[in-house]
Amino acid sequence: MIKSLDYRKPIEFTVPAHGDGAFYVMEDVGQDFYGYYHRHREFQITYIVEGDGSFMLGNLLRPCSANQIFLIKPNDPHLFYKDESKDENAKIHVVHLFFSLEKLAPFFDMAELQSIRSLFYNIPSSKLLPAEQALAVKALFLRLDREGGVEKLTCVLEIFDYLRQQENQLISLYSGLHKVDFHDADGLRINTVVKYAIEHYKKNISIEEVSSLVHMTPTAFCKFFKKRTKKTFVSFLNEIRIEKACQLLVNKRVESIAEAAYQCGFNTAVHFNRVFRTVMHVSPTTFLAQRAVGK
Repeated sequence: MIKSLDYRKPIEFTVPAHGDGAFYVMEDVGQDFYGYYHRHREFQITYIVEGDGSFMLGNLLRPCSANQIFLIKPNDPHLFYKDESKDENAKIHVVHLFFSLEKLAPFFDMAELQSIRSLFYNIPSSKLLPAEQALAVKALFLRLDREGGVEKLTCVLEIFDYLRQQENQLISLYSGLHKVDFHDADGLRINTVVKYAIEHYKKNISIEEVSSLVHMTPTAFCKFFKKRTKKTFVSFLNEIRIEKACQLLVNKRVESIAEAAYQCGFNTAVHFNRVFRTVMHVSPTTFLAQRAVGK
């Protein structure tokens, strides 16, 4: 039986189970994505109908935009956040499909579903399906929360089968975290730090400042953050800043590379260029040239 997902604000980091059904649909329309770094035991397929921003998975940061599909493995901690350099009133519209691999095991044991079973049960990492391929099933995602019974099940199966057909087009989102074994208390701390960094990346954030948010000494915090994300807080913060700078540059919302640097929390263009090369493996000028050629 398929049930719509009853609205219940998930707890930070670990989303509780919702009822006994096998499939759950959540359609969110508003001015922002769900704002907590979180994980859950269900497999998640998300279609971004409208909205641009960034996606964080484990310790991986990458842009996200309309008409992309994200396949998120169970227990992969993740967060979508809005590109606030656009109109702050710009709408976000996303459709999420959740399902439990454990509950669906007998369903996927059917001979006709073996190839789909292989996609979901053997997927090595969370994946992204680009807009060029994802657009073909946009209408199916929009129907998910409007249909019931057999009609909804038909939509789900068509989506599953299309993703199977596009398996070679899926882009790996390997986060660098081989094993995620956070306790909820750790997740709450990480969530606090991530939200603070995203909201305040434009200013100078000290280790002392952010460690005090989670009631730890600077030394203990640095060890804690590095152990659970495999990178330092400074590296993580710089990745957020570079991601935001890329959005500004690509969307031509700044007059120069130097302006993008200052808007994203860098005190000098020299420092920005050095960090940009470290994160993107090319200079800002080369990055823009490559984007221009790709259009």
